[in-house]
Amino acid sequence: MRRSGFSLIEVLLALAILLMSIVAIAQLVGIGSDRGLETRLTNRGSRLAESKLGEIEIGAVPLDAASSGGNFENDDSAWKWTCEVNPAGPPNLFQVTVTVSRDLRGTPFEIALGRLIVDPSKMGSAAQAERPADSTAADPLGGTSP
Repeated sequence: MRRSGFSLIEVLLALAILLMSIVAIAQLVGIGSDRGLETRLTNRGSRLAESKLGEIEIGAVPLDAASSGGNFENDDSAWKWTCEVNPAGPPNLFQVTVTVSRDLRGTPFEIALGRLIVDPSKMGSAAQAERPADSTAADPLGGTSP
């Protein structure tokens, strides 16, 4: 009388299928964590590039000094920035491109953002602005009326 059960070949085949599925799942987890890291670096690099563009736009970093680039400080010390400044046609208008980069497992990871910027050294400040002549009556809500 035959006993019911699995043969050795059936057990080996089931183990092979199980091992292949575990390897495939492990690779998918690795790919997902790599994409998550790239997303975090893209977000951080974009924020750093935006902040550097903002510094250039308000004049905290002069346009002539911006071309030299540099490193970020504190928690972002692994990031470096470079800046390319090109005249955009009209006087005092420049195409500014900031590129931030860092090393990611031996390969460079870069984010570049560009913006048209009016040379802040040629713009005035609010303190230099003159109040227009008061030729109309003042509105109680702060505006003017004819």
